[in-house]
Amino acid sequence: MSDWMQNLQKTRYVMDTLLLVSFMIVSAPQSTGVPGHEWLSLLFIVPFAVHLLLHWDWIKQSAKRFSKKITAKERFSLVWNYLLYLMMLLATVSGFLVSVALLPTLNIELHIQDFWSKIHHDSATLIMPMIGVHLALHWSWIVNLTKRMRVKRAKA
Repeated sequence: MSDWMQNLQKTRYVMDTLLLVSFMIVSAPQSTGVPGHEWLSLLFIVPFAVHLLLHWDWIKQSAKRFSKKITAKERFSLVWNYLLYLMMLLATVSGFLVSVALLPTLNIELHIQDFWSKIHHDSATLIMPMIGVHLALHWSWIVNLTKRMRVKRAKA
């Protein structure tokens, strides 16, 4: 594997780890408080966007691969990843629509509707197990890259 590609893989690995850790922090409003949860959620958009950009080649290829003959596992993974993206988008947008700290601080007044509160709660709750399945689907990539990084570090 070329140095460029290997560095890209390492960058993805580090950023994906950062994304997971930041998601776990954002997902615990009881430990950060609601204002902290809302401000951290705004910041969470950055590693999430970086994750999508770093995996943009996969995103482009996956749309093309979906119509081709692929294994059931690959098809499930494609559908699951897109559903996870939509769920993350839904949780984020609905979260801003029920903001009680962030938007008022920015002088943006919204009337909070119970519908969006329920959508935010339910989508955020569903994301947790969805991320678990997402990690399981990509577990071999995680393990193989971890092993390669350890071997390379041991040689250095």
